[in-house]
Amino acid sequence: MKAAGEERLHRVGLDQITLASLSVNYRTPTEVMEEAEPVIRAAIPDANVPTSIRSNGLLVKHGSITELGSILGDWLEGSADGIACVISADGTVAGRADPRIRALTPELSKGLEFDLVVLIDPDAFGDGIEGAVDRYVAMTRATQQLVILESVSLSAAGI
Repeated sequence: MKAAGEERLHRVGLDQITLASLSVNYRTPTEVMEEAEPVIRAAIPDANVPTSIRSNGLLVKHGSITELGSILGDWLEGSADGIACVISADGTVAGRADPRIRALTPELSKGLEFDLVVLIDPDAFGDGIEGAVDRYVAMTRATQQLVILESVSLSAAGI
């Protein structure tokens, strides 16, 4: 903990401070963490990335934003319950109004969890460390499946 943080805690009577880092991830599947870890490590090489203890066999999907409607429709049809979230820079999603689908910005998704997370153009979440943290946080909101959609597919762009 930084000295300023310790000083504040001492002022309110907390003198014995122990800093503990999370090392085990119970929420996010291994498949999602394998995709998210390089995102945060590119900006913060020594980031504390907890190890997931579960795998669900659902690989992270990549595609075009044109697939959003079918991805959400298929998920709603195949999942009797649960909540999906579309995370984009502006926090909006066009075309599908359903009580089981949320639309948020990366900042508003912090601390929440969703069965399905669909990221729209994650590179638009920002640059540098702040952008990497927002991408990592958004990715790790998924408790089951992560889908990453781009406005221009990488294969169409020749990448």
